[in-house]
Amino acid sequence: MIHAQFDALKALIPTAELYHDGGVAGAYIPQLPIATQQGEVQADVILYPHGHSGYQSRLFFERQLQGAKAQNWTTHSLGGRTWWACSWQGVEPSLPWIEILACHLNAVQ
Repeated sequence: MIHAQFDALKALIPTAELYHDGGVAGAYIPQLPIATQQGEVQADVILYPHGHSGYQSRLFFERQLQGAKAQNWTTHSLGGRTWWACSWQGVEPSLPWIEILACHLNAVQ
């Protein structure tokens, strides 16, 4: 199941790498192009399609991004690196990974 989800994501984003944190799989995506209100930016992200810190799923960014809906940013340590996540609820972990990513990106668009 996890490999099928990751393979589908990698087919659309070839730079994606399978990421493991505490036995939980996700995806590390370096320099993902992200459409924002200020234009397109690139940022490293970690797609965490599992529960984390009270959220059903998370998208961690290498830095805070501006977005009308991206509020209440917090820092998290994953893989020995500091990551940022905004408060964005309601993204079900049962969705395909590519849909989870798209839903979380709505916060910064």
